[in-house]
Amino acid sequence: MSAKVTINPVSQILRDHGLNPGGHVQRFHTSNVLRRIKRYMPYRGGMLIKKTVAATDIAKPLIVTPGPEARMLYHGKVMVDPKTGKAGFLTDDGWKSRRGVAKVPSNCDLVYTTSKNAQAGPYWDRRLKAAEMPVITRELQNYIDRRG
Repeated sequence: MSAKVTINPVSQILRDHGLNPGGHVQRFHTSNVLRRIKRYMPYRGGMLIKKTVAATDIAKPLIVTPGPEARMLYHGKVMVDPKTGKAGFLTDDGWKSRRGVAKVPSNCDLVYTTSKNAQAGPYWDRRLKAAEMPVITRELQNYIDRRG
């Protein structure tokens, strides 16, 4: 007696189960994390969150927060000119900074408004992971189990 077993390539098996890059499992997970991470992001007028939602492609394992203020808000530090040690200077036209100079984090912490997002603060991805990782993992496993 002889038997012939045909096994699909690993890439096809992964694709068939939605585990390939951009597959339905990746899209579910990224959209779930994006939905949850908003609670940990600063919210004054909602612009940072709107930019994040618009810039993030759920087919990729990456949440994107664009904009010059994103780095400062993420690290939770006032950003200053490395030469002057100041965040900016006041002119008749408002606050300005030296053109073309990349700012560096200072030792001064930002104070986040928590009236809209009570859990808002720096390093929102780490805060989400610390608070909700078991729930996110369980939801992802449930999704995979349901999709068979």
